[in-house]
Amino acid sequence: MTLQKSFSMKKMIKIILVLIVLGIIGGGYAYYYTFHKPHKNTFDIKAEYSLAAPDLFSKFESDEDSANKEYLGKILEVKGKIVDVKEFNGNYEISLEDEMEGITCLVDSNYAVQQKRELDNLKTGQIIKVKGQCNGYMMGVKMDRCVLVSDKK
Repeated sequence: MTLQKSFSMKKMIKIILVLIVLGIIGGGYAYYYTFHKPHKNTFDIKAEYSLAAPDLFSKFESDEDSANKEYLGKILEVKGKIVDVKEFNGNYEISLEDEMEGITCLVDSNYAVQQKRELDNLKTGQIIKVKGQCNGYMMGVKMDRCVLVSDKK
């Protein structure tokens, strides 16, 4: 009897260890897939919506849930007036329309290096178009993976 209990205990421990190892492998795969999958290049993606910065902001301000359903995670092309430009560690943060509650566009260093001259020449009061992914509303509309869009076709 004790031999049989000992055998089934060893078998149970092996099964538990296999499940733990499979869980670690599965968790590692999920982590890698979620946080390290390559993003599509914003330069190459056609914007799903094109709007003026004040219009986008007012849609989020008046009905955030509806605006999230329509724009969250989508590539938008937004036209607006620059109120501030900040450069930090090769990244640029461009504020459109209102510094506190407008549109904040993050141009990360991967994209900034391709448009460095244009980004360095941006001025307060200038009207620009940016294309990027909408990340929702928190004290203003947040966009990332942004690139500058030229009106020249």
